[in-house]
Amino acid sequence: MVMLQTVWRERAFWLWGETDSPPGDALSPFDIGVSGLTAFFRPFLGAEQALPAPETLVLHLPSLDGRPLSSIPFLNPPDAGPAPLRPWKVSAVKLEGRPLLLFLNRVRERRIRTETFAAPSLLAFAELFRFAGSLVARGRFLPDAAETPDGGTAAVWSPCLDRLDQKRFDALVAAFPPVCVEQPCGAPARAAVREALTALLDGLVRASSVTKLTQAEYDHAQFYSSHDAWFAALRSVPPVVRWPDGQGLRDLRGELAEWRRPVTFQEAGGPSLRFTLYAPETEEAPWPLVVGVVRGETVEDFPQETARVPSPDLLLFLGQAAVLFPALAAAAPFTFAGRPVYGCRLTRDEAQFFLSGTADTLSNAGFEVVLPEILRGRRPALEVVAGAESGAGPEAESLESSVRLRWSVTLDGEPVTEEELAAMLVADSPLVFFRGRWIEADLRQLQNALRISRRKTAENVSAREVVNLALNREGKSGFRVARVDATGWLDGFLHRLAGDEPFRVLAQPSALLGTLRPYQVRGYSWLRFLRQWGFGACLADDMGLGKTIQTLAFLLGEKAAGQKRPALVVGPTSVLGNWMRETGRFAPSLRAWLHHGPERPHGAAFVKAAKGADVVFTSYALLHRDYADLRRVPWSGIVLDEAQNIKNPATRQSGCARALAADFRIALTGTPIENHVGDLWSIMDFLNPGLLGRRASFRERFLQPIRTGSDPGARLRLRHAVAPFILRRLKTDRAIISDLPEKTEGKVYCPLTLEQSQLYRDVLDSFRRDLAASEGISRRGLILAVLTHLKQVCNHPSNYLGEDRAEPGRSGKLTRLTEMLEEIFEAGESALVFTQYAEMGRLLQRSLRRSFAVEMPFLHGGVPRRERDRMVDAFQNAPTPSAFILSLKAGGMGLNLTRATHVFHFDRWWNPAVENQATDRAFRIGQTNNVFVHKFICGGTLEDRVDRLIEEKTELAEAVIAHGEGGLTELSDTALQKLLELNQDLIEE
Repeated sequence: MVMLQTVWRERAFWLWGETDSPPGDALSPFDIGVSGLTAFFRPFLGAEQALPAPETLVLHLPSLDGRPLSSIPFLNPPDAGPAPLRPWKVSAVKLEGRPLLLFLNRVRERRIRTETFAAPSLLAFAELFRFAGSLVARGRFLPDAAETPDGGTAAVWSPCLDRLDQKRFDALVAAFPPVCVEQPCGAPARAAVREALTALLDGLVRASSVTKLTQAEYDHAQFYSSHDAWFAALRSVPPVVRWPDGQGLRDLRGELAEWRRPVTFQEAGGPSLRFTLYAPETEEAPWPLVVGVVRGETVEDFPQETARVPSPDLLLFLGQAAVLFPALAAAAPFTFAGRPVYGCRLTRDEAQFFLSGTADTLSNAGFEVVLPEILRGRRPALEVVAGAESGAGPEAESLESSVRLRWSVTLDGEPVTEEELAAMLVADSPLVFFRGRWIEADLRQLQNALRISRRKTAENVSAREVVNLALNREGKSGFRVARVDATGWLDGFLHRLAGDEPFRVLAQPSALLGTLRPYQVRGYSWLRFLRQWGFGACLADDMGLGKTIQTLAFLLGEKAAGQKRPALVVGPTSVLGNWMRETGRFAPSLRAWLHHGPERPHGAAFVKAAKGADVVFTSYALLHRDYADLRRVPWSGIVLDEAQNIKNPATRQSGCARALAADFRIALTGTPIENHVGDLWSIMDFLNPGLLGRRASFRERFLQPIRTGSDPGARLRLRHAVAPFILRRLKTDRAIISDLPEKTEGKVYCPLTLEQSQLYRDVLDSFRRDLAASEGISRRGLILAVLTHLKQVCNHPSNYLGEDRAEPGRSGKLTRLTEMLEEIFEAGESALVFTQYAEMGRLLQRSLRRSFAVEMPFLHGGVPRRERDRMVDAFQNAPTPSAFILSLKAGGMGLNLTRATHVFHFDRWWNPAVENQATDRAFRIGQTNNVFVHKFICGGTLEDRVDRLIEEKTELAEAVIAHGEGGLTELSDTALQKLLELNQDLIEE
């Protein structure tokens, strides 16, 4: 695995890395080496980008026992405390320009890709990059010049921080790990972090500039002054100002520093100017613009008396402000609100000019600006209200039925007449005196509002269009819709959709074997409610709350309602066995068919088989490989399990899922997708096509404003649009806790990979050859050996082959464990993982460490008591979620591990008492949460059949429970063959 680090040194970003498998060209312990850096960047940058040339850096790193401490936690000695700094050589690349911006833009989570993680230093710089993006989006930057190391001058775009930005920057600096800024002693220097912020912002501004100069254009340009050359360098690829007169460049830097003094003074806590605009009480009166002096948290009047002569700094600031807003050149003392003030009185046109852009310009230049309270923060909302009149009678209650839609216009919630709108437009100015107060209105918006208000007759639209209007609050012409007022059945439906009124809770289907808990009944009823109205639904319940059984209840409800066509359920291969067994257990009346395996039918044979089923299960891999077959079936609905698999709309499986036709669509995911804005569009477009518009429109309306913080209301509008179609319940909800038992047990059926299935067959073939020639003790020993070998194959090929590394993709069990732990960790929970094989425990430890880059302790019989106590204490008090791996014998009793809320039995002991004893390490006194137990079984194998025997409480099962695997040694050859044989249908593609 790789942990990527970033350091700011010599005014540049350097990327270096650590690995648990150092290559031959590593310069120090854990160094990723030149080969590792090259391997990382080659797929990341693509063929069109030149690979950065790796260099050697010397960094001062905490060190113990002659080795640096690593940011990969399990590579360090236990309880490694503070350590002295020592110099170490590392391989590094200098990141600049487009590769730097592309790279930091991709670093949004700790895991960058499989077994590649972002260290805290890289995450800190990625957060600084997002802060720079927010500043650029809000125009919080100014041109500047800086001296280069060789004495030249570079044109740069520098950040301009207001008080709120300053606080955010302070928080970012405080969170920076010391290794971010190479400095042998102390914390990262604030000045260095500010340098890094400036470099990032400068790169973003240059990348977004529409008037860029190419290298050739810049080299051949002729300049007539240092200012001319500086301005060109602000737009060119090389930022160095090309001007021969060194004194002229020094003068230029001085002039720019003087010009930026209001910004630097404000950021340093020095005095600055505040410009406060007041709205007059009558239409004819002037607009007072009052100048004040800000000192820390206090505001003083600008000095006017002879005894209080303004300081040169304040006079300089006022002169600079007058350059930006010429009306300030006439500033003088005058009386306002009964007291003497300093400033000027503006005409309406001057006030409008100030409001329309100058106020932001002054703010960006480091001055404080206060706008009139009635205009502060936003323009008064000139809004359109839609009134929908639905028809009467049951036959009208359809989203395809016709609805009469009328429009009206409001201003801050108050109705506005056509005559008032026309009068506002006559003023020919966005500043309008309306009903005794000033408002600032968009002239184009006023024209749209007037056009809408002149619609005297209602228009006929579908009820579905009204619902989309209520959710998105945006009309066809782009105007904002404040609200939708409906009548009749449509009014009730909109309130139920928004959650303001309850939908009807249904009785669970009679064909469901088992009893739904109350919250599951509500989930089933919610699915049916949205299905009734033709909407797709995302069931995003927490892991363990029963998304599968709620979906099966829904499918049974569909069948009971007369549905004849099959439904398609798509999921990762690792969950298909679970679906088949849960269907057989809870919904046996559903004709289920698994479309999987090398012998699966195609063409007409596939269509015939699918039409003969109520539900067809298949994998995401086959969704696009067999799309030509799947699209020939008239599906009643499509269910996507682990729906985060389609979060990237550019993938083939995502496109195929959205392209398949069906009457209803359901997405199941334990990941709260409302927190992943960028992933939301693809899932929502699958569920309700067109709800969030085209992808480009979604990025413009929601994604970019939310990422940059440029529109605080974008997140709220997005939540309003999607909330009706996402049902998210957490185990911590009080209503859910009361529904749950203290311990919930479930079986997780995992497929064998092709490698596992081949090994399973090889073991069986060898066993059959040897069985005929064995008898007595030799026969019993042979049977015990084959049972062990088959269970090891089911765990992981490496467990059977004696290898020292276990990749998840080679084992269905390990793949599923990794998937489930990812969801558990994201929810902030921890887990216990039990195995009866010590070597499998070591393999799990190595694999999970590489998958999550966190410490995964492993307790087995060889761990000394003191180390065992340390491991238990570290797990119980760990600041981050983790998994504790235990061998069943060593960890099955005597431990208190109540931090875990999930218990995994990776392989089965086949004795419920022994397994329950292990589960009770988490489910015991002191546990304040519900515990979820997951028992892993490889479908179609020995594990599957023995588990069924135990469930059926057969005589043979009693022997197994009482005597373990020895209870199987007395079976006849035929019975053994039947018990051990492999079912080919449950093998991964």
